Amino acid sequence: MKNILALSLFTLATITGLLVNSQFVQAHRRYYRHYPYYRLPSYYCYPITQWVVDEDPAYHPQAYADGYRQGQEQARRGNAYKPRTAGGEFSRGFDDGYYGREFAGQKHIVPNVVKPYTTTQCD
Repeated sequence: MKNILALSLFTLATITGLLVNSQFVQAHRRYYRHYPYYRLPSYYCYPITQWVVDEDPAYHPQAYADGYRQGQEQARRGNAYKPRTAGGEFSRGFDDGYYGREFAGQKHIVPNVVKPYTTTQCD
């Protein structure tokens, strides 16, 4: 009990100290070492928007065919069945190929999504 109490107090004191003594990160002016009053130009930070493509690996146009081919390959080698983590059309194709079902083809295609995100760039 004493150890738990001591550990709790130590943790609380450490977290409080870190929160109180933290400083904000920001671009700032630098000074020359030998000339403390001479300032370098300021750094300016500004937000920019960038784009990222969110690709769903389970729904690309050939997902079912790829899964079907890999399922047939695993069954032919005699490997034990392991469900696929990609899910979607790929997983459905893998199951059909592994268990020797007839090739059914792709049912759903989910297009890639382009999403914006904002980051900061400093000059």
